[in-house]
Amino acid sequence: MRTKRVEGVRAFEVVSLDPKPQLYISYDGLTRLSQRPLLRDILEELQRRGLDQLHSFLRALRSVRSAQVYVYFHDYVSYGQGGGAEATAEFFYGTYLLLYEEPKPETGGRESLLLVHPASGTQRIELEVAT
Repeated sequence: MRTKRVEGVRAFEVVSLDPKPQLYISYDGLTRLSQRPLLRDILEELQRRGLDQLHSFLRALRSVRSAQVYVYFHDYVSYGQGGGAEATAEFFYGTYLLLYEEPKPETGGRESLLLVHPASGTQRIELEVAT
């Protein structure tokens, strides 16, 4: 059985901002997905869509302090003998909790985001965007 290696983000969408922010992110493979810097990828995708989108998301996140992140991946599928060895399909990987952390003296007065998943652990990034 072959597994497709992750090369990057395949699709990204801000599903909703109200009543609670929700994000959808899909990767183009599965291998090494557990080692991806998902939080960095999310922030890069938000920035790629423009500062308005980033600021809108951060405002919504600050107001409720958390968001849901739905992670999917594309991988090879088998349709039986001789059928489309290169075909891929999208599969659910997991739901992550994105938490907003207010500025603290120990972080130099910077806001932080934490991405939490029981199996993958926690990723943390201090925000450097002017809001």
